[in-house]
Amino acid sequence: MSIQHVFARGLAALGLLWALAACASGPQLVSHAFNFNGWNDGWAEQAELLAYSYGDRYTMTKRQAKDGDFLGYQMGVNGPMPVGEFLSVKWRLKATGEVFEQRVDLRQRLPRDMTDHELTFVIDGPQLYVYVVTPQLQPPETKQRTHRTWLSRYNQAYEIFPNAPSR
Repeated sequence: MSIQHVFARGLAALGLLWALAACASGPQLVSHAFNFNGWNDGWAEQAELLAYSYGDRYTMTKRQAKDGDFLGYQMGVNGPMPVGEFLSVKWRLKATGEVFEQRVDLRQRLPRDMTDHELTFVIDGPQLYVYVVTPQLQPPETKQRTHRTWLSRYNQAYEIFPNAPSR
């Protein structure tokens, strides 16, 4: 075996070890969704979203309004992404101008496997509600929401904040 061949194999092995170490130290990607829809959930008429962050490892799931502005009422990200350790939401009530901010620690609230699940939130005045929506469909006889989120009309969902899940 030539010295070049040995050197090339050594470099390849070193590259493989580096790639494995990078994968092990980076966030695990899980195919799931983060979304909100103030129009369908009914909070768009009463509140303006000022900031949100589903974890801090993925730029697509966090945003903050510029001074005096607001972010809109709906957004969705779906696909492989890190599972967030927290959800932070800041909003302003249109009627009073009061600003509320809530940070929810998700580490003990989310299912162990978020694959194909969705995380969403609903604003109701000064209260934030957070839901996990499962991939399981609602039974055909269910024709209405089972929770504040419109997604519960179609898929089984459960509240994880402010109340703990009763599963």
